[in-house]
Amino acid sequence: MSRSSHLFCGILLALACACGGGGGAGGGPAASATTLVYSNPTGTTNWRLDRDVASTPARLVLDLMAPDGASGQGVTLTLTASGVATWHAFSPGVYLQGLAYPSPLVNVSSVQGSALRIVAAQAPGTPVLYGTAPVLKVALDLVAGAAPGSLTLSAAAAGHLGTDPTPVAITIVSGSLLAQ
Repeated sequence: MSRSSHLFCGILLALACACGGGGGAGGGPAASATTLVYSNPTGTTNWRLDRDVASTPARLVLDLMAPDGASGQGVTLTLTASGVATWHAFSPGVYLQGLAYPSPLVNVSSVQGSALRIVAAQAPGTPVLYGTAPVLKVALDLVAGAAPGSLTLSAAAAGHLGTDPTPVAITIVSGSLLAQ
């Protein structure tokens, strides 16, 4: 083979790779995800994030649920979600709603990158018996054009102000999250 033939073959190979090479079904780009699918964690003895019935295919509303029989006066937590979902603001700068506390003294939420930081507490007084109602609600929106796949949703730096005025560290369990 001549030098010019090698050069021509190299250029064709480079063009084929740059254009995707025609591989895959139909040779086009992969389909984007249109739905956030969430499976609730099992059990009711832990703090957990459950899917709210207000969820839509592109918006996942999550309820922070307390363990059975728990009562308290406030929570703090940091939630992190992978980059194909963003935290939803229910109104400008407000990323949580549906607080269990009758008159929150503190109600702060902010997004920093993929992390949502929350502090919500009532004025000192009689603790709220959580029962089966959510402590608070947050929501994730699917990013347009997101690739399908498994997503990471985690909770860290979580604390609870119960009947005692001293905060207690808690673990929050989340379920599995997929973009489909």
